Amino acid sequence: MDINIISCANSSCGIGRYTNELGIQLFENDHNVKVFRKDKPQPPIFQTYPYRSFKGLRHYIAPFFLSKALSGIETQVWLADYVDAAFALSLKKDNRDAIIFTNVHDAIPFIFPTSKIAFEFYKTQLKNAVKISKKIIAVSEASKKDLVKYADIDPDKIEVVYNGINHDFFYPDATKKVNDVFTIRYVGGLSGPHKNAETLIEVAKILEQKGLNFRLEIGGGHPENTVLPSLVEKYNLKSVEFSGFIPDSDLRSFLAEADLFLYPSKYEGFGFPPLEAMACGTATVSSNAGSLGEVLADGALTSSPAPKDLANEVEKIILSHSLKSEMEQKSASQAKKYSWEKSAHQHSELFLKEVLKRNLGRASS
Repeated sequence: MDINIISCANSSCGIGRYTNELGIQLFENDHNVKVFRKDKPQPPIFQTYPYRSFKGLRHYIAPFFLSKALSGIETQVWLADYVDAAFALSLKKDNRDAIIFTNVHDAIPFIFPTSKIAFEFYKTQLKNAVKISKKIIAVSEASKKDLVKYADIDPDKIEVVYNGINHDFFYPDATKKVNDVFTIRYVGGLSGPHKNAETLIEVAKILEQKGLNFRLEIGGGHPENTVLPSLVEKYNLKSVEFSGFIPDSDLRSFLAEADLFLYPSKYEGFGFPPLEAMACGTATVSSNAGSLGEVLADGALTSSPAPKDLANEVEKIILSHSLKSEMEQKSASQAKKYSWEKSAHQHSELFLKEVLKRNLGRASS
């Protein structure tokens, strides 16, 4: 099939990872694929388009730049990686014959809304995406359920296709590194309310009060712009370190060499960071919020996002070498259930079904 994937996101974020990995896999499956995104051109499939961010307005104006870049381009299937990219397609004047799909990764804007203007604009984009798309693709059953609940989308309109993990990039070390101190690590956003990053500090406080010997290394950009360092200072914690942004070149080792990965999020549509840690064979403690209980299953120890509950699960692993070893095995096994090969196959089956349906309709008329 001819498939164009379009994006208003940067390649380094979670949506960007979905777009990148899926595009590559569909191309390797012999589809004719082009991916339009804002950064990192990588011929033959990844193309960029002229774009100016205008800082705080970037989410509002990106669809207009993308729409202009798509003018005159026709294809069999369009996949918008989020509602803003679908909005760009609705602005495109020559898409009347297109078969459009839109991925809606989660219901975060409904559960953790930002400004009223941003929320209203998002709802407009989502309504438009539902209208123009043959199917809405959700990345978990939990996300589908929330989209039905909060956005009142017909459940028959939504198909669940799980994301994948790149197991050529995320894999266990042949021999687990022995750290001088039990090392807990986190990678992810530090400021979004749903990320619940303050709980990392609260967990460290509880563990220190219990006299446990550990080190918590927090990976994420610009911690100085958050309350986290001030919380560390307020509690006079000795165990917490800020590692800053972890580039892709260091990400696998950062995850694989940890004794434990801790993920306190209050909501995820899928949950890349804990699954990537699990793919590296690292024991994982996570909240069970949103999709996390569904996606991580028994490959991680899960609890509510409350600091006390997460700290209890972390303590179990710190104190039990046998449990740590068991969870390392379970984590890798669970992560293996998710691959981009499987995800791309399910995407292409969904696309082909709608293409054939349209062709049969034309033939009968």
